[in-house]
Amino acid sequence: MLKIHKSLAAGIAGAVLTLSSASAQIPGAPVLQNAFANPGLAFAANFGGGGGQSLFALAAGWGMGSGRILLSGAAGAQRTNEATRGAYGARASMTVWTSAGGGPGGAVFAGVGGAPRTSNEAGMTNPAIFTIPAGITAGYRRNIGTNRGISAYVSPMYRWARVSTDDNATASEGNFRVAVGLDFSFNPSLGVTAGAEMGSGETGASTLGAAVSWIPGGRR
Repeated sequence: MLKIHKSLAAGIAGAVLTLSSASAQIPGAPVLQNAFANPGLAFAANFGGGGGQSLFALAAGWGMGSGRILLSGAAGAQRTNEATRGAYGARASMTVWTSAGGGPGGAVFAGVGGAPRTSNEAGMTNPAIFTIPAGITAGYRRNIGTNRGISAYVSPMYRWARVSTDDNATASEGNFRVAVGLDFSFNPSLGVTAGAEMGSGETGASTLGAAVSWIPGGRR
C-alpha cells in the first residue's frame, strides 16, 4: 500500500497502489507488499495461481496514521487437486521510510494465512495449511502525467508453514522467499497490481498474482 502525500505530485503516484498487499498471504496468491500506503479504506479483487492451483479472493485494507500503518485482510476460494476450499489471510505493515519527493521507500510487514483440509471418497485431497510470512519491502514510485502513477517493489521474506493431514499428523518448515510486484494507477480511485513470489520449500510453489483495486472517494 502506498502512503499518499498531500501534494498532487507525490499523491498521484500512490493513488491506488494500496491493495497490492491486501491479497495477504492466502494460499495460491503471492505475498505482494508495496512500501507505501494510502490512508483510509480500500477494496480489491485478487487473482492468483501457480503450481497447479488457482485463487479468487476479495480483500479490504485500512490505512492508519496518514497511511503509515496498514491492516489488510482477504478471503476467497482456492482450487487445487480437483477440490475447492476457502482460504484466508491477514497482514499488518508499517512504512518506515519515504523520500520527500515521493520516490523510494521502505516498509516492514508480517501476517498469517491458511486453508482447511479437503477430502473425497478416496481420502484427503489437500492438507490444511497455515503460514506466517514476515519481511521487508523496498519500493519506488513515479508519476505519469497528472492522473496516473506507477510503483515497483521487491519483498524478501521468511515464511514459516505448518501442514496438517487428516490423521492429525503435522509437519512444519521455514524458508526464505522473495516477491516482486508492479502497481499502476489509472486515476485516483482505480488501479491494478501484478506480481510473483518465488523461493524454496515443499509448501512454497512459485505463484503469480493480479489485483484490481478501488479507493472510495479517491486518494486522500
